[in-house]
Amino acid sequence: MPADGLNSPRVQGRRSGGDQKDASPFPDKYDMRGTRVLSIYKSQITEVPAQVFEEARQELVKVVQLQDNRLCEVPKDLHMLGELLTQLDLTKNQISHIPTNISQFSRLTCFNVSCNLLRDLPLEFGGLQLLCELNISFNRFERLPRCIYDLQSLESLLAHDNHIKDIDASETGFGALKNLRVLDLSNNDIRQVPPILGNMRNIHILNLLGNPLRQPRHQILSSGTEAIMAFLRTRIPLSQ
Repeated sequence: MPADGLNSPRVQGRRSGGDQKDASPFPDKYDMRGTRVLSIYKSQITEVPAQVFEEARQELVKVVQLQDNRLCEVPKDLHMLGELLTQLDLTKNQISHIPTNISQFSRLTCFNVSCNLLRDLPLEFGGLQLLCELNISFNRFERLPRCIYDLQSLESLLAHDNHIKDIDASETGFGALKNLRVLDLSNNDIRQVPPILGNMRNIHILNLLGNPLRQPRHQILSSGTEAIMAFLRTRIPLSQ
């Protein structure tokens, strides 16, 4: 029997949900074929069936969006997209850890895991050498995981609204991230900013508002990145 065309009534019924009262929250392969996106948004799901990822693999899906659900872990069958995935959005779930096999997503460029329950990231996370954008805001981090400083392609780090207490601006800390352009550490528990951060001229946007800082003062913090960096440079000891 010939395969159904995309415009056939049978396929259109699948795409629109037909007359079913309880439509599945999971897209079928026809939904993913044109966009190469697997999107399951605000559906209260706690897991994703393996069949969904298998169909996503067949349709060469590169972007997975699972935001605003009830996931407690990164879906175990996501590995099926290991050679394809470039963007992963897990915003607003209940994820408390990232598995060590995250490093297999070697083509990942954007990872958003904000609004979860994370306290740390595995060392293997540092293997994501193409990662450009990382959002770990609204989690439970008390420090930035060391693996972040291994992300040589990182351009944007959003880590606001956590419980981060300090900033490592050494050559093995932020000093190692030569491509970093955006750094948002607002609304944390940072009390001191190392003056040598001011030497990181690659940073174009720096947000430190909402921290219990004595220096720089709020007036400087609210004046923008150039003002903050200039102030920090005046505080660097001559020996440095």
